[in-house]
Amino acid sequence: MKKLLLAGVAAATLSTAAISSGALAADIGAPRLAVSETIIVPAAFTWTGFYGGIHVGYGWGRSNWTFQPPGSSTSPSTNGVFGGGQIGYNFQINNMVLGIEGDASAADLSGWRACPNAAFTCASRANFLGTIRGRVGYAWDRTLIYATGGVAFGTFRHRTYDAATVTQVGSFSNSRVGYALGAGLEYAWTPNVTTKLEYMYYDFGSSTQQAGLGSLDPTGFASTRIRNDVHTVKIGLNYLFSTGPGAVVSRY
Repeated sequence: MKKLLLAGVAAATLSTAAISSGALAADIGAPRLAVSETIIVPAAFTWTGFYGGIHVGYGWGRSNWTFQPPGSSTSPSTNGVFGGGQIGYNFQINNMVLGIEGDASAADLSGWRACPNAAFTCASRANFLGTIRGRVGYAWDRTLIYATGGVAFGTFRHRTYDAATVTQVGSFSNSRVGYALGAGLEYAWTPNVTTKLEYMYYDFGSSTQQAGLGSLDPTGFASTRIRNDVHTVKIGLNYLFSTGPGAVVSRY
């Protein structure tokens, strides 16, 4: 009887050991469960938000003077530097960026040419340039290419000098409203700082100074009609005040 009991205990012990060994082997071959963890995924850059900045550039153009009558004309070329600031707002939808921008610049775009009466010199100068424009662009992450257009504002001063003595004999200053069209490329170096390169064409149409004492016509007998257009290239630096949410947090 004792022999039977001892045999039974031994068999049970061996069976338990075999089961434990099989379970351990099964555990070794089973896939491990994922451990919960937090991964920080940076959000994609967005152009949405308000911005403001400064710019500097070079401009060139032409002032076409026509004396009426007799219809004689001259066209002083103007060129020089300008600088100022801009503010705006962008709204990004997928890769499309829509926006509005206003800018203002102090300018020194000047030039002169002999008047139809060669005894006198005709000179023109643009003192101020400004715009309110819409912008439509396409963004590749931090790179934005855009077209722009809207209302343009300009202030001009036109003068006539005695060529021999450089004495001013006539003057005409006025402010003009026209249109501006252009295109640009902008890049975001950081989530808040961008730079841009922009070309702009301004058309201010024509204005007329009537004949009389102090008019641009040295004889005082003809009105003067002047048409102004300006081309500019500028570099700008912007600060984006809001660029959407920060990092996206995902849990696995």
